Amino acid sequence: MKNSFTILMGAVIAAALLSYMFLYQVRYDQVAVRTTFDKADAGSVQTDPGLKFRLPWPIHKVTHYSKRLQLLEDTVEELQTADGKSVIVKTYLTWRIENPLDFYVTLKDPAEAQRQLSSRLREIRGLISRYRLDQLVNLDKNAIKLAEIEDQAKATLEKSLAQSGYGLKVESVGIYKIVLPESTTQKVFETMITTRERLSENALQEGQAQASAIRSEAESARERILAFAERRAQTIRSKGDREASKEYESFAANEDFAVFLRKVEALKKMLDHNTTFVLSADSLSILDWFNRDPGQAAPAQPRAPQPRPLPQ
Repeated sequence: MKNSFTILMGAVIAAALLSYMFLYQVRYDQVAVRTTFDKADAGSVQTDPGLKFRLPWPIHKVTHYSKRLQLLEDTVEELQTADGKSVIVKTYLTWRIENPLDFYVTLKDPAEAQRQLSSRLREIRGLISRYRLDQLVNLDKNAIKLAEIEDQAKATLEKSLAQSGYGLKVESVGIYKIVLPESTTQKVFETMITTRERLSENALQEGQAQASAIRSEAESARERILAFAERRAQTIRSKGDREASKEYESFAANEDFAVFLRKVEALKKMLDHNTTFVLSADSLSILDWFNRDPGQAAPAQPRAPQPRPLPQ
C-alpha cells in the first residue's frame, strides 16, 4: 500500500514536470512569442488563448506580452508659450503592442518600450510652445486648442514609431494637467482685468449708442404726433369757424332771439349742478315772449345795464 502511494505521488510529480517542460498557457489578454534558440519568425507568435506545446528550454523559450492598453504618465515640466507665459504641463499617452514579433526583435521588454515612448513624448512637448496661453486655458471652449495639440502630437509620435519599427501603436496622447506658476497667474489676472475693462467700455458705448438711437426715434415720433395733432386741430378750428360764421349770420338777422338763446345757455351752465336760483321773471324779460299778443310788437323794455360778457 505504501509503495502504491509513493508510485502515485511520483507519477503526479513527473506529470507536472513534463507539463511544465512541454506545455505553456496563453491567456485571452495575452500574446506569446515562442522562440527557437532565441530566434523568432512569423510562426513564433501565438495569439489564440489555451494550452500550447513547446520543447524544453533552451530549445524553446516563451515570452508573454499583454494585449491591454498601457498607460504612460510623464513627469511635469515647465514650458514657455508663444506669448512668453510659463506653464507647467504634465502629459500622458496610451499604447499597446501591435506587432509582437517586431516588438520582441527590437525591444523585448515593456520597460524599454516605456523609456522609448517617454523620450519621444518629451520631444513633442515643443508643440505646446507654438500656442498662446489663451489657447491653452480659456473660458471659451471654441478658443481652446488642446485637442489640436493632442492630435498633432499623436500623428508625430505615430510617424516616429513607424520609422523605428518597434511594433507599437499609440492609441491616444493627451495633456493631463496644466498648472500656472505664480508669476504667470499674476499676469493672467492683469490680462483678465484689462479684458473685462475693455468689454465693459464696449458695452457702455453700445448702450449709449442704443440710447441715443431710441431718443432720436422717440423725438421723431413726438414731432410726427404733434404735427398730426396740429393739423387735426387746425382742421377742427377751421370747421368750427365756418359753423360759427353761419351761426353769427343767423344771429345777426334776429339779434333779440340771439340774446335770448345766450341767456338760456347761461342758465343751463348755472343750473348744471343742482343749484336753485330764485329770480324774478321780469328781470330776465322771459315772460314777455309768452304774454304778448302775437300780432303786437314786443313791449319796449327799459334798457337794463349791459351785462358783463360770460366766460367762453
